[in-house]
Amino acid sequence: MDKQRKHNSKIIIRCSAEQKEALLQTKTQLRSGTWIELIEKLVKKKKIEQPRAIIQDDVYLLDILQELKRIGVNLNQSTKLANINKTITSAETAQLKKLANSVSSLKNKVLKTFVITRAK
Repeated sequence: MDKQRKHNSKIIIRCSAEQKEALLQTKTQLRSGTWIELIEKLVKKKKIEQPRAIIQDDVYLLDILQELKRIGVNLNQSTKLANINKTITSAETAQLKKLANSVSSLKNKVLKTFVITRAK
């Protein structure tokens, strides 16, 4: 007995190499096994997020995060020391807090932007 295919219609889409790569990244990000699964997921989603950059080497990402953490720690130590010695104004304290928040925000953005996949 021959099995008839359920899906026998074909759709051909012409696109640039960059567009194809973006589609493949989206397919990977959404964990779609087939193109039809990807389309179904995209149709159901209200907001389509931009594909995240995939890094094969997690050491690179960890280096970035560790450096951002060091910067934050240094800022906190400087602020604490300046407050203890009363050598800092409240305006300068506010500026340092704002800078520390920026570092924290940047760290969170890095975490949201990258997907780590281990090299095989």
